[in-house]
Amino acid sequence: AGCREMLASKLKEEWALQCSDDTPSVIGVLLYGSWNAGVRRRMEQSPTESIRFLHEALGIATAPSNVKYSTHAVEVDSCDESQSICIHDLKAPEELPAIVLLSGQARAVQVPFSKAELTLLTDPRSEETDLKRELGSSVAKAWSALIKSSSSSNKSQCSKVREREAQEPAPLHNLCTNSQVQAVRLFVAGDRSKVGKSSVCLGLLGCLLNSGYAPSELAYIKPATQCEETQLIEKWCKTKGISACVPIGPIVYYKGFTRAYLNGETESSDELLRRAGEAVDDLAKGKRVIIIDGVGYPAVGSITGTDNASVARACGRKNKTHGRIPVPVLLVGKSGVGDAIDSYNLNATYFAHCNVPVIGAVFNKLSIDGYYSLANCKEAIEKYFDRSSTTAFGFIPVIPSLSNVREELGSAEEKLKSALEAADLFVHDFAKRVDVSLIVKAAREASGSLSRKRSAD
Repeated sequence: AGCREMLASKLKEEWALQCSDDTPSVIGVLLYGSWNAGVRRRMEQSPTESIRFLHEALGIATAPSNVKYSTHAVEVDSCDESQSICIHDLKAPEELPAIVLLSGQARAVQVPFSKAELTLLTDPRSEETDLKRELGSSVAKAWSALIKSSSSSNKSQCSKVREREAQEPAPLHNLCTNSQVQAVRLFVAGDRSKVGKSSVCLGLLGCLLNSGYAPSELAYIKPATQCEETQLIEKWCKTKGISACVPIGPIVYYKGFTRAYLNGETESSDELLRRAGEAVDDLAKGKRVIIIDGVGYPAVGSITGTDNASVARACGRKNKTHGRIPVPVLLVGKSGVGDAIDSYNLNATYFAHCNVPVIGAVFNKLSIDGYYSLANCKEAIEKYFDRSSTTAFGFIPVIPSLSNVREELGSAEEKLKSALEAADLFVHDFAKRVDVSLIVKAAREASGSLSRKRSAD
C-alpha cells in the first residue's frame, strides 16, 4: 500500500471498506489547508516523497501487530465535499497541518507533534534524526491509543469487533471550529442602494439549503446597516431554521451618526471594524458558508472609515502571521448593458484599490421583455465577461412581489405569509439562473489564493 495524495471522498470510501473488513488495518492521513504554504508546495512538487516519513513511521509502529497500513494526504479546503468529510468524518482538528490515524473499527486519533517536527512536513529529506525519532514515537503512541480505543475488553487490534456498528468514532481534542477550515466567507456588495443585495443573499442561502447544506451550517450577517427596520431575510431565515442570522450588526448608521463621529462622540473606526470582525468570527464557528451583506454602494461609510471595502477586510478570516484575509466580494449589478458593465468596473475598482478581491457579479432586476430584456442583456454581458478575469454568475429578473416587502412586514400576518411565499419562489427562480456552487468555489479559491500569496511574501 503505497503513499499518495488522495481526494477526501476516495479516502472516505477506503475507510468504509476498511471498516467492513475483518482484517486489521490502519490509515495514516496528513491533513493540511490551502494556507499551509510550505506543505502545499511540497505536495504539489512530490506528494509521495512528502509523506514518506509518515509511511515509514507507521510501518515501524504497526510491524509487531502485522497490520495492513496505508498513508495519504488531503487538502482539507480543496472543495466543499472535502471540507465536509474532513470536518465531520475525519474530525479534522483546529490547527493544521495535522496527522490523524484511522482504524478499521471506525476510530480516529490525532498524532501530536511539535513545531520543530513540523519541518518534516515541509522538508521530508531533513537529516534531523532526533526529530524523526520523536515523530516516530508520537505515531507509535497514537497507534497504541488507537488499539485501546478500538478494543472493548483489551482485545488486540487483530480481533474482530462485533459491535462496530454501534460504536461512535472516538472524538479528537480541539474539534475543528476554525473559520479558516469551516466557513467560506462571501461579501455581497451592490453598485448602488436598493439593487437587491439582501435578496441575492436570501437566494444564495436558499440554494445552499436546497443543495444539501444544513441550516446549522449557514450564517448571515449585515455588519453595517442604514436601516433598523425588520427585513424579509430575517423572517425567512427564522422559518428555515437558520438561527445564525444577524440582520443588524455592530455598525449602525443612525440619523446623525456621521456628525457624531466627526465630533468624536462615537467609537473610532478601528473599534467599529474590530467589533464587526469579531461578530463575523463568532457567527462563523461551526459553519460551512457565511454570507456577509454589504450596505448601499461600496463607498458608503467612507467618511467614518467603515466603507464596504474596510468592512470586507475587517471581516475576513484570521491569518496567524498576516492579519486577516479580506472577504471576496460578489457584486450585485443593475439592468442594462453599457451602464451595467461601467458601474461594475467602477465599483470593482474601488474594492481592488483596497486590496479586496472581487470574484464577479450577478445582475439583478432585469426586465423580462423589451430592448433591455434579460435575454438581450445576458447575451451582451456574457460576451464582455468572456474576456474578463472575473465571472458573470447569473441574471435575475425583476420579482414584483418582492418590491414592497419592507413596507409589508410590519402589517398583517397574511402579508408576511405572502412575502415568505414570494421569497421561496424567488429562491426557486434564483437556482435556475445563478450558479451558486461556482460562486462558493470562486470565493474559496480567492481566499486561498490570497492566503498563499501572503504566506509567500
